Amino acid sequence: MTDWPTPEMVTTNGVTIGVYRMGPEVSAASKPPIVFLHGFPEIAYSWRAQMTAFSEAGHPVFAPDQRGYGVSSAPEGAAEYTMQKLTDDLKGLLDHYGIEKAVFVGHDWGAIILWSLPFYMPERLLGCAGLNVPLLPHYPMDPIEMFRARFGDDMYIVRFQTEGACEPILERDLMQTFKFFLRKPNKGKPEKKDVPFEEKSLDLLGLLEMGPDAWGGEQLLSDKETAVYAKTFEKNGFTGALHWYRNFTANWQDQRRFLVDGKLPKLTLPCLMITADLDRACPPAIAEPMAGMCENYTRVDLKGCGHWSQQERAADVNAAIMAWIAKI
Repeated sequence: MTDWPTPEMVTTNGVTIGVYRMGPEVSAASKPPIVFLHGFPEIAYSWRAQMTAFSEAGHPVFAPDQRGYGVSSAPEGAAEYTMQKLTDDLKGLLDHYGIEKAVFVGHDWGAIILWSLPFYMPERLLGCAGLNVPLLPHYPMDPIEMFRARFGDDMYIVRFQTEGACEPILERDLMQTFKFFLRKPNKGKPEKKDVPFEEKSLDLLGLLEMGPDAWGGEQLLSDKETAVYAKTFEKNGFTGALHWYRNFTANWQDQRRFLVDGKLPKLTLPCLMITADLDRACPPAIAEPMAGMCENYTRVDLKGCGHWSQQERAADVNAAIMAWIAKI
């Protein structure tokens, strides 16, 4: 694998974003640029296999440590992490690199941002490819209240809402935290012990505190790779990353301005959705509505794969995106 590059520090939209680049210059490339968006609790490094494969295939590729993560700025206050702010950061990066339009690929929270881009900056998109988290219809009620009513107060997104309450738990032992999050199902099989939380509560923080014997599954990455995450999170901690969750309600309210007759308008640009059948947090069933929400839609289902699909099944993810991108 090509060595992981040193980040370029780009100042835009009031913050400085660390951007990892590989491949040819945009002006010299015959293939479209690709921007990879990481999720929680990740960093641009999560895309190392995709960055290598697509740069070697001739694409200019970019992976930012997004606002609040990695080497990038982590401004204070939840209001600095709205969807408008996060998408404006990406628009600023395109402007900085002279990119008129790009293909965006997102995983987990990066996919939530990805599926917002067609509404916040449609003029800058060639296509959208999402991993594990699909485009969802507009929630019928405040999502935090909906999560609380369905899963209870211990549900991780509900617990994340209180600033300062969760950070000490996640930051107590960073290696332990990332060994907890970055796991895969044992031998790619759906076993009860592989479920990474109590299904009724989704109390990830409680499970983290119970220790490895309760986690199920197996460690996805080597200790050396896991240490990259732990070391990187020493800079900003988890507050900025958790602020993304603390804007669920504000983003839901802001999304209303895009609704037509109470619904999000149908997407017309090329869309790819990659699901993983052993992803307990985001099972493939939640992607079912996408077929009716996108006109130019491709879906690929990975069998025997958990949540961290671009790292767990890099070759399959790369092949799916390669085949899709060749048609757009």
